Parts: sequence; structure tokens; C-alpha cells
Amino acid sequence: MVAVEKRNLAKRVVFYAVGIVVMSFGIALSIRADIGVAPGSTMSYAWSKLTPLSVGQCSTLFHVFCMLVQLAITRRPTLKLALQLPMSYVFGLLIDLFLWLAPVSPQGMPNRVMLLLAGMAVFSLGIRIIVGADILLAPPDGLARTIGNVFGWPMSKSKLVFDIVLTAAAALLTLILARDALLVIGAGTVICAIGTGPAIGLFTKLFPIFDVSPEGHR
Repeated sequence: MVAVEKRNLAKRVVFYAVGIVVMSFGIALSIRADIGVAPGSTMSYAWSKLTPLSVGQCSTLFHVFCMLVQLAITRRPTLKLALQLPMSYVFGLLIDLFLWLAPVSPQGMPNRVMLLLAGMAVFSLGIRIIVGADILLAPPDGLARTIGNVFGWPMSKSKLVFDIVLTAAAALLTLILARDALLVIGAGTVICAIGTGPAIGLFTKLFPIFDVSPEGHR
């Protein structure tokens, strides 16, 4: 029994690591489409546009900010919360790596839309793998869940509210500091807001193999 549990934990860790790589690759693709980033990336991308820092560095800083807000709300430091820090650092490094490997945005709106859709599909698959591994949530998602717990909301509602507030805050920030509210928000933001949830649901049905949580050994 112990051996089975150890094998299952090892499988979960591997899937989680794969999910982080896949999700960061998809985010990089959606950024390179250059028609607006996904709601969850708006603040990090806004910071990168307003500072000398890279997108990956800003993503790490934003994740740390989300961790600190979680800690302020719960006032309970936990191992899972602490483990979000190295995960956030690696996640930021991977985003910068994939952006470096694909340094140029495609020409023409049809090509950009196709790249955005590909990126959305890839990071949705990454999210599906991470959720199936059931180890850690990304700090923004963890904060959304914490907020939902405070107000008694389901994760679907708290995530929606969180993304709306985050996108509005990024638009306001770029409007004030860069006089351009559409610096990081565009058609791609709307497409990702509408399409990410259904894409994750589709991948959940198509790939049950990724469900390796303790409740459902595979």
C-alpha cells in the first residue's frame, strides 16, 4: 500500500511539472500573438510594459504578491503556501525562456488569432494537467479560492470575479501610467476569458489519464 502511494505521488509530481511547462509555453504563445493577453496574465504583462523587468520576472513578483495577500487573509502559513514560491520562480523562468525561443510576433491578424487560439489551448491543457495532479494551485488561483472561501463562493464564481477585477486593475494601471488602457488588453483577452473554461472542460473529458489525485489513483 505504501509503495502504491509513493508511486502515485511520484506520478503526480511528474504530471504537475509537465503541466507547469505546458502552461508556461501556452502563455508565451498567447503573449506573442500580441492581441491581448489572458485575464490571469494582464497584471504581470502590464508590469512588464511599465518597468524594465521581463514578463517572467513580473509574473514571479505578481505570484509572490498573491501569496502575501493569501497569507494576510488566512493568517495561517502552510507548507503548500510556501511551496508556491519556488513554483512561481520556475514558472517565471519558463515563460521568459519560451518568449526568448519565439521572439517575433506573426504578421497579419489571422495568423495572430490562430497563434492566440493555439496558446489558449496549450495553457488550458497545462491547467488541466495541474488540476489533475492535485498538488498546488498557482498563487493567483490560490488567492481566488481563498477569496471564495471568505465569501462562500464556489471556485468558478471567485475565479471569474478575480479575473474581472484583475483585468480592470491592469487596464486602470496602464491608463494612469502609460495613458493606454488597451496596452495589454484586447480581443485576445476576451477570447481567452470566454474560451479557457470550455477548453479545460474538454481536455478533462478527453484526457482522464491526468487524474492522478489521491482520490482517484490511475
